[in-house]
Amino acid sequence: VEDTKVPEGVKAIYEIVIDGVDEAAIKAATKAGIEAATKIDGILLITAGNFGGSLGPFKFVLKDIL
Repeated sequence: VEDTKVPEGVKAIYEIVIDGVDEAAIKAATKAGIEAATKIDGILLITAGNFGGSLGPFKFVLKDIL
């Protein structure tokens, strides 16, 4: 694919949506998910999107959650 932002060697991209009852629950679930994913061979990159705030008023910064 021309002009892709997908890094070389990536074979699949998963979008994971986490809904929670409050910010603490979302942060805990996000942290647990990232920690689990980092134990799997072949994971090259973990990122997050904000979509310009169109999904709600909250912004969770991954490095702050970890």
